Amino acid sequence: MSVIMLKPRAETLTAPETAAQRRVRLGSRALAWLFTGLLAVSVAILAAALIAMLFYKGELLRIGPDNCYIGDGPPNSVAFGSLPLVHRLVYCLVGIVRATPIIMLFWSARGLFRLYAGGKVFAPANAAQFRRIGVWLCAYAVSPFACHLVLSATGYEIDRNWAHMASVQAFVLGLLVFVIGEVMRVGREIEEDREAFV
Repeated sequence: MSVIMLKPRAETLTAPETAAQRRVRLGSRALAWLFTGLLAVSVAILAAALIAMLFYKGELLRIGPDNCYIGDGPPNSVAFGSLPLVHRLVYCLVGIVRATPIIMLFWSARGLFRLYAGGKVFAPANAAQFRRIGVWLCAYAVSPFACHLVLSATGYEIDRNWAHMASVQAFVLGLLVFVIGEVMRVGREIEEDREAFV
């Protein structure tokens, strides 16, 4: 009688962690915590801004044709609390639309670094997180223009200062990050196909 010895699949074998892998894992854990903190702060700022826009009636929160102001604003600005409720609700919606890409960007970056901290570097989930980060960067870049179009069409626009070079930079960066995610996904598929033929 002969005995057949089966060799375990390569993905089931765990190699000992190198010093470089340990540094990446620990650094990624720290970055995951950083993005968790930034996510929490962003949500808290959005919640505070929405509460202030809806309920604060004082003079310290102002809006003008070129910006919003906390404290004294220029003579052409008005107290946010003096606006009609429908106008304040519209700007609350604008705040949500403008803040959501930032919040989701931090959420996606947190997810990516949690994968790295868990030892997953080139998994399909990593490529998906890269693509999400790219999409949210592009959404962040486009949201000021989209809000400007809606507000100017409806007559609710007060702050007309929406065009920024940072938006163009964020859009280009978002496209690059999205493409990196796609390259990672395709590279992983090619590697899996090659392993299937071995």
